[in-house]
Amino acid sequence: MNDFGGRGSARDYRAQETCPRCGARGVYYTGSSVLHGNPYSPAADTEVEHFEECPRCGHSWSYRS
Repeated sequence: MNDFGGRGSARDYRAQETCPRCGARGVYYTGSSVLHGNPYSPAADTEVEHFEECPRCGHSWSYRS
């Protein structure tokens, strides 16, 4: 599900997500980057940044988990 190659390393359509700028439903997940830690272990100190893009208005954003 997650591609840890950074922004642009994936292109998965997510129909239920909405764009925070224009409110359109349906965005693209464009990849993830590991900021620190190991995403494959259950350690609590792992931080990952996920990237998404709106096909309607072109807005790109990220969020961390």
